This record gives sequence, structure tokens and C-alpha cells, in this order.
Amino acid sequence: MASTFPYSEYPNSSAGRPITFYVGPPTSATRFDIHQHLLTISSPLFKTPSGIPRLITPPIYLPTTDPFIFRLLCIWLYEQNPPVVSRASDLLLLMDLWVTLGKLGLWTKMNTVMRLGMALMQPEDFVCAMKTVKCVYAHTRPGSKLRGYVVAIWCQRGPGVVKDMFSAENEQTGILRDASGFMRVLNKVRKGNPRFADGGDLGAVLPAVYGYVPGEGMGQQGRWFRTLVTQGEEVEWDKIVYPLPSYLVWGEKWEVLPDEHFFVEEGEMEVEDREVWEQLVGMGEAGKEKQARAEEVLGEEFA
Repeated sequence: MASTFPYSEYPNSSAGRPITFYVGPPTSATRFDIHQHLLTISSPLFKTPSGIPRLITPPIYLPTTDPFIFRLLCIWLYEQNPPVVSRASDLLLLMDLWVTLGKLGLWTKMNTVMRLGMALMQPEDFVCAMKTVKCVYAHTRPGSKLRGYVVAIWCQRGPGVVKDMFSAENEQTGILRDASGFMRVLNKVRKGNPRFADGGDLGAVLPAVYGYVPGEGMGQQGRWFRTLVTQGEEVEWDKIVYPLPSYLVWGEKWEVLPDEHFFVEEGEMEVEDREVWEQLVGMGEAGKEKQARAEEVLGEEFA
């Protein structure tokens, strides 16, 4: 059978034979062929610990993945252009893409998706729908960094408190528990942002004393804090509010980037969805002798 997209449309973009993927439900799966070398240099899943490409001959099946999302992944992989997003509803697309990238171990692009989502949701009038949060929880494991990431956005860009949020489903999946935890983080941020109810800066009226708290460990970033001094003056505390900043924050130290708390590292091979990894392990058990012969042939080239 002839090779299909993207292998057939990018014949000179990378060397190597194609790895075949069947994406979507078995009865209507879409075939994709991707250059092996391109996957090898982009993901640790497709090479041995010594850096030799894995010998992969059977197709890889992704029955729960959307072919449309997988096609976006392929275009990004070959053209180095991530999808363009501009609407709040596009956050769901980015979350689906992150999960799919995780299946293939494309960790650097997973982190890029988090930056894209951060930039997308900066406008205060952009709303993160509960549908997006539920989708993330349905396709990730407890403790997933994507869960923490989308909850951080939802706590700051959610639609407001409504009765449906307190459903048994949201409680069972852990959404309410995780949201409660991040709300405590945001409360610490609020405490550092006292303002007059009319929008005036309390710090412009009261003198301030600044202090510095060092980081907890070697290489950890410290933070400055501000203490306002009343000097015995009467302050109408009922006119003081503690709003969140207009931009998204990701931690109690007012982190403006999600990197420290939600980025994944190459060594974190607890892949969010182990579909591909388990199939590759099965291939390895069945073909260790073939892999050894392949390493003899390819070892010098990829050393």
C-alpha cells in the first residue's frame, strides 16, 4: 500500500522509512505515515536509551485520538508551525493537542502548547468553559500537569459560580478538589494586591516597606514583598479590595509563566496516555533480536 500523509507530501523533509499510525475508531480509522527519523529526533519514545532508532514495523493504533488533531500535530512536526488560535473556544483544541503530543512523547511541543494557551487566555473577557476542564480530566490521569494547568486557567477565567459546578461528577473526578487547592494559591496572590474599591492604588497613599524572601533551595527564585505602613492613620478597610491582577498568574509568587509548575521534562516518561509506549514495548519484546541487528547496522550512523 502506498504511503499516505504526511510522508507522501513531504518526501524530502526527513530521511527514513515511515511509521504508520491508524488514528480514530477502528471502523473508520485514518492512516498517517510519519518519517521515522523525524520522530526519533523529536521524541525519546522512538529511540533506544543508546539513541538508536527503534525497529518499528507494525502500525501503531490510536483509537481514542481525533484524526483532525493528529493532522495538526503532523503539520506542526513537518513545518514547525503550531496551530493559530485566537478564540477562547480554541483552548479546548490546544488541550486535545497536548494530550495527543503526550502520547507520542513530543515533550517540547507539549510545553509550547502551554505557552500558547497562556497567551490565548490573557484577555479578561475570555472564558474557560467547564467543558474544556472536563475534557482534560477525562483524558488524563490524577496528578497530570495538564489538569493543574487548566484548573489554574479556569479559576481565573471561569464563567463564575453556578450550581452545576458542584455536581457529583465534578467532585468524583477531582475538579472541585483541585480548584479549591488553586483558589488557596490565588488568595495568597490577592493578599499582595490591596486596592481601593474605586480602583485607586493603596500603595500610592500609604508608605511601603519592602522585603525579600530567598528561594527555598539552590537555584530557586526568591521573591520581593511589600508591607504597607498605616503610621497610625485611619484606613477605611471596608473600602479596600484584594483583586487578582489582570493577567494570568500560575503560583503564589505571581509567576507570569506556567513553566515552573506545569512544564514537562524529557526525563518525565510518565506519559499522560501510555497507548503508544505500551505498543512499542510489546514490539520490543517480540523483536529484540531484530533490534540488535538494526543497531549493528545503524549504530555507526547515529553514534
